[in-house]
Amino acid sequence: MFNNKTDIFFDLDHTLWDYDQNSTETLDHLYELFSLEKLGLNPVEKFIDSFHKANLMVWDLFDESSLNRQELRNKRLELVFEDFGLAGQPLEGFHEAYYTMCSRKPHLIEGAIEILEFLKPNYQLHIITNGFDDSQNDKLKYSGLKPYFTTVTTSENAGSKKPEKAYFDFALALANVEKENALVIGDGLRTDIRGAFNYGLDLIWLNSSSKICPFAEVVEIKKLNELIGLLN
Repeated sequence: MFNNKTDIFFDLDHTLWDYDQNSTETLDHLYELFSLEKLGLNPVEKFIDSFHKANLMVWDLFDESSLNRQELRNKRLELVFEDFGLAGQPLEGFHEAYYTMCSRKPHLIEGAIEILEFLKPNYQLHIITNGFDDSQNDKLKYSGLKPYFTTVTTSENAGSKKPEKAYFDFALALANVEKENALVIGDGLRTDIRGAFNYGLDLIWLNSSSKICPFAEVVEIKKLNELIGLLN
């Protein structure tokens, strides 16, 4: 099925880089550093869960161009305070500390390095992400992923976002590859999968949560090591 592929485009967060573990460790540390318990954001487990739910909401809005980068950061904590029934309070330096610390965490999705080692001799590998240049480049550097990838397309350098056509135009042009020779691998149903499908790219969906895909012909995997059987 994928015999003609020369270039593989991986999403980063939740596909290779373990956002959940890296973010949880960061938030646990910042909870103490910023004395969030004294603000009524307790227990810490509820704060972390609330933050992650708010994060999903604001990133959906960002992907839809309903929020810019600064609004994304501010809205996230607003939603957390609302979830606790509290009035929002400015936490000076929290966002900067979160992005810096979280982006330098090294935890990867199970099997990430092994599958990249398997693929690297036979494919050009690329990153496609809606994240921002600084944080995504730090993730690649501090996790050890950077040496595996030839190009990195972010929402900033593309001037657009997945699932927009302009984003994939930019990513393929940067990689200097034709559509028929490219393969997309990602976890995001709306951004990665719908975006690549509508663009006409072949794709593999990392569906670790057993969600329902609206496209019957999409190839699904639950773990990265399943790629060995598909791309051998």
